[in-house]
Amino acid sequence: MSSDDDARLVCSAEKNRRVFVRRTLIAAVILLCVACAYSFFLVIRFHVHVAAFQKQNADMMVVYQDQQGKTVFGSYGAIPGPFFIPPPFLRYHHSVSWMDLRHQPDSNPAEMDELFRLFRYFPKLEELQLAGFLIDQERAAAIARLPGLHTLSLKGCQIQKSCLAALLQKEGLTHVGLADAEFEETELAALSQGAPNETLLALSLSHCKVTDQSATVLAQCRNLEFLELDGTQITDRSLKLLSRLPQLKVLILDHTAVTDAGVAALSSSPHLVELSLSNTGASDAVLETLRQKLPALQVSDD
Repeated sequence: MSSDDDARLVCSAEKNRRVFVRRTLIAAVILLCVACAYSFFLVIRFHVHVAAFQKQNADMMVVYQDQQGKTVFGSYGAIPGPFFIPPPFLRYHHSVSWMDLRHQPDSNPAEMDELFRLFRYFPKLEELQLAGFLIDQERAAAIARLPGLHTLSLKGCQIQKSCLAALLQKEGLTHVGLADAEFEETELAALSQGAPNETLLALSLSHCKVTDQSATVLAQCRNLEFLELDGTQITDRSLKLLSRLPQLKVLILDHTAVTDAGVAALSSSPHLVELSLSNTGASDAVLETLRQKLPALQVSDD
């Protein structure tokens, strides 16, 4: 092969190399532009969804690390961070970890349905407080899909049949609030059938239509520490079962029909430190006996 042929081959190889490098750089730039555009799209979409909740007067908070490295719970929109990171990107990064949403009298049902569908865009949401809503199958499913949710409050909500059972079986729930909510009592049985049987730490059934038939279920939540039963229809029979809860620390029984017979049974609750018995049939004598057996116990019976 002549030297001219060798030179042509070298030039051709060099040309091909330059073409390959140029195309690679162009492809990398295009991919970078697409990634940036998609990032901007995600941030913009997120803030559009946030604005939809803010339109309904929702309160939102985030969890972030302060300069000392401590975990801080702060208001959404007031997150400090490096000056070189634009606030919209900073807020998108932290997302929303806590939300309080209350039903507005003038709200449109269709708009509310769409708002519940938007929950899927808040994967970091850990605590959700809803008040005054109708919880149907679709809305319950939207709540249940939140991957990191551990605290759920449905205060004053009207919960349709089978919806509460589906929500109570969600893995990871540690705190559940059902104060003033309307639901079928039999659905509380889900607490003994799923993960909450192990994970549930706090439960509020304040002013719910709950009777002694739920006591058997509640007594199986062996890690339960806080239980609110004020304004319910429970009696001494429930207390004899609830006294077996090994981790129970706080028990609220105001405005119930419990008497000395049931309250006395609570002496077998070793970790009980707070007991509220306002407007019940418990006598001072039984309360004094209870204090002697449980020295750390604080009793409120005003």
